[in-house]
Amino acid sequence: METKRTLFRDTDNKMLGGVASGLAEYMGWDVTVTRLVFVFCLFAVQGSVLAYLLAWIIVPSKYNSSSGLGFGKIMLLLILCGLPVILFSLMFGAMILGMFATIL
Repeated sequence: METKRTLFRDTDNKMLGGVASGLAEYMGWDVTVTRLVFVFCLFAVQGSVLAYLLAWIIVPSKYNSSSGLGFGKIMLLLILCGLPVILFSLMFGAMILGMFATIL
C-alpha cells in the first residue's frame, strides 16, 4: 500500500525558507542537487525569486501544518508585491506635481 506524500517546508534542514529541502524530501532527491537547481534557476529563469517567495509563504512547515499563510507572511507578500506600485505612484505623482508647478 502506498503512503500519501505531502509537500512541506523542512525547517530543520533549511538554508532560507526550507522550500528546497522540503521539495527534495518530497521528490526523494538529494538536497544539495535541489539547492543547486534552485540557484541555477535564480539566474536563468525570470520570476524564480517570486516563485520561491510564494512557495515559502504558501507551503506549510513540516512541524506546524497550520503555518501556511499567516498574517505576517500575507503582509510580507503584500509589501513585496505592492512596493513597486507604491514607488511608481510616488514617482508619477511627483511628475504630475512638477508639471503643474511649471505651469503655474
